[in-house]
Amino acid sequence: MKRHGFIFSVVACTLSVFGVHNMASAGEVERPALVVNIVVGGLPYDFIGMYGVNLSEDGFLKFMREGMVFTSARYDYMPTNSVSSLATITTGTYPSVHGVVGEKWFDMITGEEVDLIADRSVTGFDCDYGKGCYSNAHLLVPTLGDRLKLEHPESKVISVAANPVSSIVMAGLNTEAYWVNPVTATWTSSSSYMLYLPGWVTTFNERYRNWNEVAAWRWSLYKDAECYLNARYGRPEFGYSSGFRKMCSIGCMPNVRHKERYANVVGTPLASDLLSDFIVQLVVSENLGDDDIPDILNICFDAPRDIISHYGPESVEAEDMFYQLDWTIGALVRFIESHVGNGRVLFVLTSDHGTSGSYDATDTERFDGGQFCVITNSFLGAQYGGDKWVSGYANRRLYINRSEAFSRRLPLEQVQRLTSDFALQMRDVSRVVPACDLRIGGAGDVYMERLCNGYFPKRSGDLLIDLAPGVIDIRQGVRASAGSAYDYDVHVPLVFLGCGIPAGRIDREVDMAAVPVTLARLLEVGNPEAATAVPIEEIVDCIK
Repeated sequence: MKRHGFIFSVVACTLSVFGVHNMASAGEVERPALVVNIVVGGLPYDFIGMYGVNLSEDGFLKFMREGMVFTSARYDYMPTNSVSSLATITTGTYPSVHGVVGEKWFDMITGEEVDLIADRSVTGFDCDYGKGCYSNAHLLVPTLGDRLKLEHPESKVISVAANPVSSIVMAGLNTEAYWVNPVTATWTSSSSYMLYLPGWVTTFNERYRNWNEVAAWRWSLYKDAECYLNARYGRPEFGYSSGFRKMCSIGCMPNVRHKERYANVVGTPLASDLLSDFIVQLVVSENLGDDDIPDILNICFDAPRDIISHYGPESVEAEDMFYQLDWTIGALVRFIESHVGNGRVLFVLTSDHGTSGSYDATDTERFDGGQFCVITNSFLGAQYGGDKWVSGYANRRLYINRSEAFSRRLPLEQVQRLTSDFALQMRDVSRVVPACDLRIGGAGDVYMERLCNGYFPKRSGDLLIDLAPGVIDIRQGVRASAGSAYDYDVHVPLVFLGCGIPAGRIDREVDMAAVPVTLARLLEVGNPEAATAVPIEEIVDCIK
């Protein structure tokens, strides 16, 4: 398939690699001039193996063939979600320390919903008034990029993602972040990071502003139909005529009411290409990796997560997205290697979480969090009086309105335990843990350790709800999602490639929180300040 003309033009298998266990011989590792962290949102661990027969030699298979592959890398926390994982692989610790429990939570005092990145005190560039007002004000601990900037102020640390929350979480406290403005499909930031957009970004955006080719884009199969292993299609029906009508994607209709013409482009393979195009210009314009002072580039491909969650991992759309992304990542890696210099760039490829199967493909129930709030609120009202007992439900956490308990002089622990016993009776709920137990710590098994690692007292609410295997929360347009402590959610791919790191396969358990701590050793800087993990020994042993 010919790629569209707006994709960068700088760069115009077998699975036997999975059987390699011993390290290939290689020279000692040198400090990288540029670290490129590539996070593929929602990528299940088994996708590379499942679809490897149709992958190119320069994309994911290059990582598997030439990189150090960790086959048992897992996130050791629950409930899994994108922003918590992105914070983990940039800070070296889990939500219990870094405090990023989700995109939203409920304030324990006021009961009001809190948005992780919304900040009315800042200004979004190139946005309508009051929109794009995002900052890192709710982030609590420094990232590896913050540590690098502290020790080497001349270093450049830049995070890029279509979704602002992904970029902002990776950026941390004192580095730069860019994301997509959904009104124009151009790149933006906010006054939290810079006084104004750099000239090269403004120039780049002029190429895309209201570009008809983007608006007229169609999602067509990347390969011949007979190549596909999946057979299930989403085929959404659109209610009115539009240039997006033939595009099988998430909603993919211009949001006329809010004038966000390109809002749903971020849920198509086109978003990954737009991201790569921007990164090429960023690497050139910011001179990343051009000197001996190390730089970091954090990249999150958000579109795969949206596509997999909407269509399901068993769908043709998810499979096709993966093939297109394989080409995009392969071309991007080739460009960065050629521009910065082969041997001077270290790539890290991973994911923020895996995914469940599609509920409608596996005939699995879904959990209605809204209904759960209503029922629980009625139950507590019947027990204690009052009618405003529940503040909300988010990220498999129930938030109790504590003022109701305090006004009646009820011990909060008593209310939490009673509510926990009640919630456990509900269908599809496998385990309920009250916050009073999570506060104690000292987990007795791996499962409870993951729950404790995901608990931050000021943001994690009063009950942690885990659902039966395969069961997901009801959300509009979502067929599959993460959130559990089960292996399909916490097991992710992890590969280090470049800078003399030898090829090989490591089968032992690896903690994903170890990624930034390991990179700190390679960059010859201290650990991120809040890090609790230890470096990956197989990487550290290679350091010169």
